[in-house]
Amino acid sequence: MTNESSGILIDINNLVKNYVMGRETVTILKGVSFQVEKGDFVAIVGPSGSGKSTMMNVIGCLDTPTDGSYKLDGIEVRGMSENKLADIRNKKIGFIFQGFHLLPRLTALENCELPLIYRGLPAKQRRAMAMKALEQVGLGERVHHRPSELSGGQQQRVAIARALATNPPILLADEPTGALDMKTGQEVLQLMEDLNRQGHTIVLITHDMEVAHRASRTVIMRDGVLTEERRDRDEADAGVQDGDQERLVKQA
Repeated sequence: MTNESSGILIDINNLVKNYVMGRETVTILKGVSFQVEKGDFVAIVGPSGSGKSTMMNVIGCLDTPTDGSYKLDGIEVRGMSENKLADIRNKKIGFIFQGFHLLPRLTALENCELPLIYRGLPAKQRRAMAMKALEQVGLGERVHHRPSELSGGQQQRVAIARALATNPPILLADEPTGALDMKTGQEVLQLMEDLNRQGHTIVLITHDMEVAHRASRTVIMRDGVLTEERRDRDEADAGVQDGDQERLVKQA
């Protein structure tokens, strides 16, 4: 779902990322250019070693480019200090991780409040925002349960609610179904599709082509470069059809 009149949230141009390993410099991202507009649902898919994890770290402001440009919601990220990167992460990106990353001693509501505490919001306001997010993911009746009292799917819903609570421009999901069984994983992907239809912009990182096909854009990363296939929402809704995976791999 792309709305060209609403602006570009992620604008990456000729991005290069190098790492120094001993006496060697290894180039992981090789002049990548990539845009995400408000309302997009983009999947970045590739095998281990393709560069997709490095791409996620750069998009999430967990790492910075060696060369090239990365503008996040109009703000140039390259060259930012660690403190500024932390601030932009808190304000611009809602993270959803494979391992949930919930604090076990806190309730679902308290876990969702954490990023709002970092923003310095008063208790009453952050509680209301966290409650709204949990209701949005269908956990309005489980807000006082701790992670050990929730199923894996419910824990991932709490993690999604925590990402939603700050109302960030972008949801960045790293293998969000990787720790779930197939049925629960499909439910989580359906929730993400529903959130996208409500206007949330989602970038999904995965190694699984079937998961990637739930998005409306598929970016295939291999050896530090990417190719892209665009599909309309009806085709994305249809899921993976016979031969789709083989066709995409050949295109890559």
